[in-house]
Amino acid sequence: MKLAIICVFYPPLNSSAAIQINHLVEELASQGNTIEVITPDSLAKKDFVIEEKKNIKIMRFKNGKMTDISLFKRAVNEFIMPYRIIFTIMRNSIKFQENDGIICWSPSIFFTPLIIYLKIINKCKCYLILRDIFPKWAKDLKIIKNELIYQIFNLFFLLQCYVSDIIGVQSKGNTKFIPNRIFFKKNKIEILNNWYSPNFDSKRNDINLSKTILKNKKVFVHAGNIGFAQGFEILLDLAKEIQNNKEIGFLFIGRGYKFESMNNMAKKNGINNVLFHEEIDNSSIMNLYAQCSCGIVMLDKRHKTHNIPGKFLSYLHAGLPTFALVNPSNDLISIINNNDLGFATSIFDIKLLQEQIINLAEKINFETNSKERYKKVAKDLFGVKNAANQILIKLKK
Repeated sequence: MKLAIICVFYPPLNSSAAIQINHLVEELASQGNTIEVITPDSLAKKDFVIEEKKNIKIMRFKNGKMTDISLFKRAVNEFIMPYRIIFTIMRNSIKFQENDGIICWSPSIFFTPLIIYLKIINKCKCYLILRDIFPKWAKDLKIIKNELIYQIFNLFFLLQCYVSDIIGVQSKGNTKFIPNRIFFKKNKIEILNNWYSPNFDSKRNDINLSKTILKNKKVFVHAGNIGFAQGFEILLDLAKEIQNNKEIGFLFIGRGYKFESMNNMAKKNGINNVLFHEEIDNSSIMNLYAQCSCGIVMLDKRHKTHNIPGKFLSYLHAGLPTFALVNPSNDLISIINNNDLGFATSIFDIKLLQEQIINLAEKINFETNSKERYKKVAKDLFGVKNAANQILIKLKK
């Protein structure tokens, strides 16, 4: 098939979304499909840049920044983005292949004009990969407090669902947040599990933990965004509570709105069993995980929506158990606990967490063949080939 893939984040960006969509693109291309990736780029010096490799064409369109800026500026730049891309396409008479299907990664919620434009010129279906239920989660966390602003954002969300032919959500619990009908059109909603494909560079090792304060410790690692959605403060409180336990240490890798403030808070409170490090290249992450004992997933307890983070999948592929502290009723709790993949809870109680993290650290000492079991679960449930095939089947119908 010939496919157009729309996304906000794409390598060389190193976010979870960029990594996942890149894995999907490479899997689809490896199956013989011809891919056109359409993505904004705040670093582009020209209006558009086209890169080609084998059967993948990456089309980068100049646009304002959408990371590490104020939420207002990000919203403005995202709103302008699809119109700017369409204008650039038309002004420069950019030619597309005759695509058989469109795949759109959301967020962003503002791709509706671009989806409509591509559907008109290609006369094909659009599969919406819906990862975050925005703006609902932002309202739940009181990031969006104004009801009018929320309703405006929600209208854009509904419009994007309306123009898409199939909507793939990452968890069964998220299906209830999408109306069965929008403007008299019945939505086709299905579960599309998240995916991850390890990118292993045996020669690359950006962090050597044996030369840090975490030497000889069982390291609990959090790799990914540290922002509004994570509710990270309680994790620092937990680290402080168990400072006397010389066996356990914490490694926080990433970026985000709260990365610096959390780092400064740890220093201010003299928490000596944590290490903060800026994000590293994805090709080095598996070498880092090989030095760790357990992965961490954090989600703010005010969330109502469900999330199966990419970092959780990366831990499984590395053969690591997961310690997860998430919002009540999150599907991730049953996935982890029912499959014995670590420990997950929605109870934000320091004493309970202290007890469970120590228990998990001790359990790691006695487990045999657990790494292979985690990897098998990752392959069976969260493999990129499964996701690619599911999308292709629906676009062909």
